[in-house]
Amino acid sequence: MLKYFGISKSLSDSAVRAPRHLPRSVFKDGLFPFSFRVTHAGAVYLGFVFLLSMTATGTGNNLMFIILAALLSSIVVSGIVSRNALKQIALSLQLPENVFAGEKVSIKISMMNLKRFFPSFSIRVQDPEMSRRESPFIRIRQWIAGGKSAPAGEMAIFRKAAYFPVLLPRETRSELTVQSFPKRGLYKLEGFWISTRFPFGFFQRGRLVAAEGEILVYPIVQNISVFSHLLPFLPGTIESPHPGPGETLFSIRKYQEAESARTIDWKATAKTGELMAREYAREEEGRFCLILDTHVQGSAPELDTMFEKAVSFAASIAAHFVREGTGTEFLTPSEYVPRGIGLDHLYRILRSLAVVKREKRKTAGPGWDLAHFPAVKNDRLLKELFSEKVFKIIVTSSPRESVPSAVLRSSHVVFFDEL
Repeated sequence: MLKYFGISKSLSDSAVRAPRHLPRSVFKDGLFPFSFRVTHAGAVYLGFVFLLSMTATGTGNNLMFIILAALLSSIVVSGIVSRNALKQIALSLQLPENVFAGEKVSIKISMMNLKRFFPSFSIRVQDPEMSRRESPFIRIRQWIAGGKSAPAGEMAIFRKAAYFPVLLPRETRSELTVQSFPKRGLYKLEGFWISTRFPFGFFQRGRLVAAEGEILVYPIVQNISVFSHLLPFLPGTIESPHPGPGETLFSIRKYQEAESARTIDWKATAKTGELMAREYAREEEGRFCLILDTHVQGSAPELDTMFEKAVSFAASIAAHFVREGTGTEFLTPSEYVPRGIGLDHLYRILRSLAVVKREKRKTAGPGWDLAHFPAVKNDRLLKELFSEKVFKIIVTSSPRESVPSAVLRSSHVVFFDEL
């Protein structure tokens, strides 16, 4: 088990939600089930074969025709052998149970040779999107467009290929690849692309294995101390605006009889000439709500960066308070997560943050009201969330003057441009 800012993760479980393990996919024969690409060595080989065929035709030399026939037959043999290597192969994919953006994770790819008698050699497994990026046709098109290489598929589940040198009949082997997911969100598996250059390396033959699955990548969770300049507190407990037992100083007042002498503040007593006592703020199990306002005015590219920082900040705040045992509610314009505690509740919030999207503000003015949060259908509950009964941390891009004063009295507001 690993710990990630108090979040436990098991590296032996699959992170796929539906189904839990990506389905095993078995090849079936078809009329034209394979595709192929010519490698650099294959291009040289074909060029040599072409020159030899021209020479043999021009000279009529029988030896050259025999050599040419052997070279051409090797292409046929290569196709038969490579086709047999890619037949009757089963695949499965496993990832950690919880995956966070930017974190290196291990992906386990298992392959089984279902053939009874024939082994499979030199098989490469990768994401179909990455396979398309390696296509020579795409490279030529990019070269014509200006010499820029095709960008790597951001939403590909695995970008590093797994390689299996040999797979004996009825044998199962597994390979681990380490990679990170560049951004949060829902990654969908289109299938597996497996290929081989066996036996001669002149051609790369491959095929697509149909498979369905999805992986939810959570936003980056950081230690809350990183945001200490934005927050007036670090503990997870919520202090009441009323006096009582606690650790934070609430006020200094006159000493009353029958009180413990430990409450006397001797510095204040020396200044005033009267006995003065310390009074502390009462710590209580109050209601806490984390609010992420996803409405953003404008469509500048830098707004995407600001929004992602806001999502990461919200995830870090939620992880901190849940880890401290504080009952936490979470609210966005499109979703409301009721109060809860524990890791299961935290992952429910993180799942919401993983897929949350920036929304364009409908009104051009700086207005900010309860109508921005239609996720709460109960008007009474919505008013209660924004009342002084509930302490709130609000993350918003709205200007300060647009937030109602009644909300500011019971909230700590963090603005996007402060992150």
